[in-house]
Amino acid sequence: MKLKTLVVSAASVALLASTMAISAPVGITPTMMESGGISRNQDNSATIHPAFTKTSRKCPPFCIQPTAPFAPAKVATVTELDMIQAASDIAAGNSSVMIVDARTPVWTTAKRGGTIPHAVNIPFNKLNQKALDKDPMAVVDILTNTFGVVDMDGVLDYSNAKTLYLFCNGSWCGQSPAAIKALLKIGYPSSKLNYYRGGMNAWQSLGLTTVGK
Repeated sequence: MKLKTLVVSAASVALLASTMAISAPVGITPTMMESGGISRNQDNSATIHPAFTKTSRKCPPFCIQPTAPFAPAKVATVTELDMIQAASDIAAGNSSVMIVDARTPVWTTAKRGGTIPHAVNIPFNKLNQKALDKDPMAVVDILTNTFGVVDMDGVLDYSNAKTLYLFCNGSWCGQSPAAIKALLKIGYPSSKLNYYRGGMNAWQSLGLTTVGK
C-alpha cells in the first residue's frame, strides 16, 4: 500500500511540474506581453510550424540572404520587435506605415503557417525586376494605389509614400529582397524601406501571433 501511494505521489508531482512548465508566461519582452494584437504562444511545449522545419532547400534559388543586400542603398534590416512596433502603429491607426508580405498568396494561408497580423500581401512577382521590365505601369499602379505614391504626369512623388516593412519566408528567401530592389530602382526612398530578414521562419520560431484562413 505504501509503495502504491508513493507511485501516485510521484505521478502527481510529475503532472504538476508539467502543468507549471506549460503555464509559465511567455512575454515578448520582460515588460511586454502583447502589442498590436501580437503575443507569443503561451504553451511552453509548442513547436515551430511544419512548413518551416525544413533546413535544406535547393540553392539557388533558396540561398542565404546577406544582412543588407541592397548596397549602396541604406535599407534598414529590422527585427521582430521592429515588426511588432510597426503592427502596433498600424493597429493604432497610423496609415503612414505598411507591413508587406512579399510571398505568393498560398504561403499566407493557415495551412502554410499564416502571416503577420496587419500585413498586406503583395506578391514579389508583381513587384520585382521582371515585373518592371514586363509592365512598369502595373508596378506604378501598386505604388499609387497602395503605397501612397502620387503620379504627377509621369513623375512619381514620394513625399507621402508609406514606410514599408517587407518580409518573406526567412533568411533563405529572396522574394522580399527582390521586391525591395525593384522599389529602389523605381525611386522609392531607401529611408522608407525596411527589410525583415528573419521573415516567417524566425517569426514562427518565436511563437508570435499569425493570421490566415
